[in-house]
Amino acid sequence: MPEPPPGTVTIGVDVGTTGLKAVALDERARLVAEHAVRYPTRLAGTAAEQDAEVWWAAARTALSRVTAASGTRVTGVAVTGQAPTLVAVDRRGDPLGPALTWIDRRAMAEAREIGDLLGPVRNGPDPFFGTAKLLWWTRHRPAEIGRAAAVLHANGFLVGRLTGARTLDTSGACLMQGWDDGWPAALERHGVPVGLLPEAVPSLALVGEVTGEAAARTGLPAGTPVAAGGIDALGSALEAGLLAPGDPLAEMTGFSTVSMLAVPRGTHVPGLLHTRHCVDGVDLVLTAQVSSGAVVDWVRDLTGGAAELLESAPLLARPRPGRLLAVPSFAGERTPTWDARARGAVIGLDLATDARDLLLAVFEGTAFALRADLDLLERAGHPVPSVTCTGGGARSEAWLRIKADVLDRPIRVPVTGHGAAAGAAMMAGLATGVWSAPGELRDLTAATARTYRPDPARAALYAARFGLFQRLRETLPPLAGPLLPPPPDLGDHQ
Repeated sequence: MPEPPPGTVTIGVDVGTTGLKAVALDERARLVAEHAVRYPTRLAGTAAEQDAEVWWAAARTALSRVTAASGTRVTGVAVTGQAPTLVAVDRRGDPLGPALTWIDRRAMAEAREIGDLLGPVRNGPDPFFGTAKLLWWTRHRPAEIGRAAAVLHANGFLVGRLTGARTLDTSGACLMQGWDDGWPAALERHGVPVGLLPEAVPSLALVGEVTGEAAARTGLPAGTPVAAGGIDALGSALEAGLLAPGDPLAEMTGFSTVSMLAVPRGTHVPGLLHTRHCVDGVDLVLTAQVSSGAVVDWVRDLTGGAAELLESAPLLARPRPGRLLAVPSFAGERTPTWDARARGAVIGLDLATDARDLLLAVFEGTAFALRADLDLLERAGHPVPSVTCTGGGARSEAWLRIKADVLDRPIRVPVTGHGAAAGAAMMAGLATGVWSAPGELRDLTAATARTYRPDPARAALYAARFGLFQRLRETLPPLAGPLLPPPPDLGDHQ
């Protein structure tokens, strides 16, 4: 492999659900600098909104720190982000109201309506997808959408702040119900304002350069090329070395859990998500739970927020499977049930239950949910012999060991392990020629930090417990449904 230009870095930014992270990588894809900034999500029932200006403030802070710490020439920038999270902007690129995040499930009626209109499509009728959000906007905040010059995904909003360009990448476009290299005419006739979305371009397309104003506010050199970027799952797939069909499945755990499998372009697995890779001829099939990492945070906050609760050794010293059984669908669910009004449960509680019992149940419940998805993939003819784990959840030895036993598969943690922002930096390097082809990243991402193999005895016990998990998850919807409040109104943004 030819040596890339020495003394350069590429910078990636990921607009996450709980915070933004910026990463600088050198020409060998080694970490040079990173910085993260947390921010809130406004949650109320099925509603979930964020302030896009907070993303930009976080980006200015993180990029200033990373560029100052890098001390070398920046060859390119790319941005990944939570998706589909949409914000309406005016002609200057300023938000006209809060961003509707991917967690927001208020567009249930609109999703079903679009599903009836379009019939079967690869990504089906669910309020997770951005097209339903667009139609909901026109009905519930018409003045806001009526003043919009564009609707942008989270990564596209930051690309706009850096370059002045309005962009949509193909991985984000795929998470808009009905998009397939273009829009069905029926959508606009039905009043869905898809014309507010920019034309989709490949993730590695160079869409502009850092402006003088953005340079002054971020520390990035003016004129630095900026690539379109993509959804956070694409960044994580790159960082995990997931480049071609046959590569091991990669799993990313943060607020949610998303797993990614590389498949030939056009592959369809009913019940799962489908998007574009940045590699020609390759798609990603995704599985996704809504609130896995968020439920871990909930347990910690509920029990006083003590950091020692997350220590692995005391948790692993307990008998497993644990005393409790949890369904962690605390904010609706995506794959494989696609139930926007799903809610969670914990059973087996008694007066001896403590915080670690609850945490162990959540770790096990999220692993059971992942097992259901992987079983669906295998039934569709896509073997999953092992899993590569990335993201914040990959820092917990206890969670990884539990996943290995529940999934009955080896779990690999790569040396890189810096999240979707590192994958964004790799996109920047591919777009600007630091690496001439995605295959060059394979050797750079191949090193393994740790491998966890399943314990056969525990795997057998978890296989029996998995059946109980499935029965509980199937039982919950009719019980929980009457308890749910009506969809909230988070305020007038007209």
